[in-house]
Amino acid sequence: MRKIEKIETSKLEKVKPMIKDIAITLISLFAGCGGSSLGYEIAGFLELLAIEWEAHARKVFALNFPKVPIKNIDIGKLTGKQLLKLINKKRGELDVFDASPPCQGFSASDTRRDADNEKNLLYFKTIELINEVQPKVFCIENVLGMRRGKMIPVWNLITDAFDKLNYRVEFKVVKAEEYGVPQKRRRVIVIGVRKDIQKLFNIGDLFPKPSVTDISTMSVKAHFPDIIGYSPGQFEDRFIPSTEPMCTITKTMSAWVYEKDGMRRRPTTPELKVLSSFPESFQFIGSPNQQWARIGNAVPPNITKAIGEHIRENILTQEVLKHFNPTVDIDVSEGMRIAA
Repeated sequence: MRKIEKIETSKLEKVKPMIKDIAITLISLFAGCGGSSLGYEIAGFLELLAIEWEAHARKVFALNFPKVPIKNIDIGKLTGKQLLKLINKKRGELDVFDASPPCQGFSASDTRRDADNEKNLLYFKTIELINEVQPKVFCIENVLGMRRGKMIPVWNLITDAFDKLNYRVEFKVVKAEEYGVPQKRRRVIVIGVRKDIQKLFNIGDLFPKPSVTDISTMSVKAHFPDIIGYSPGQFEDRFIPSTEPMCTITKTMSAWVYEKDGMRRRPTTPELKVLSSFPESFQFIGSPNQQWARIGNAVPPNITKAIGEHIRENILTQEVLKHFNPTVDIDVSEGMRIAA
């Protein structure tokens, strides 16, 4: 007679509810085609609104971020109250306020740059909006020239404006190649954390540490072996070996590359994307000049990706977000399971 084997049984037991991570909310002013937005998206942020005046940039943005509202609003006339209404938030509820005010008035590449340039006022307007909206964190990007030469008095006024905010504020000259961008791009980035968050959670470093220590991996040659050198073109036409990172890609179609056979040509859009850390999947439309301008004006995504990941892991952690968002969604789709 066949022996009946004992069958092990398991009992039902409750499973602890799964608490979803709270998303970090973001708005982007002077958003361009979405270089900053892409970096933050990769870092896991939820963008609620982007504002950009340039029509072609808005088209490129909308193509790549179909779920993010992109609006043409005169930021010079915008109020914090209006901005909060657009994103359905109260003062202090927004997590991250990102902005890249126009750089023409500050850029050292403009020999006629003027400290009284009207566009410089948009930097002060950005600070004013931050004060009215009171985001938990803000990040502002601009060119290195804003701290040099005839712009020093303007920078000092900007520093005074930051000092009046209810924020711990720090700035850093960021080297793009240290954050995974094969380009000698230098930008002044200012990050601020609201003082109540700083006091409650004793926030440490505001900036991420460089992720690239071997700069040779960020050379043009490392990405395009058939290119032997390049020339900035616009202001300085000289041969630079491809063993270095690419020169700053500006809005103007100017730089040249040299191939092994001696051919001198403009970089292609796919090459510019790589040199600015845009993924292959990111779409650019329009004429070659328009595509170049969008890439040249954009913040390389790998920079804001690094900043966004640092904010998520070290500043606006889940502990911080839960403190300010006590109502948390609970995933109860698996209320019970069979225990092993």
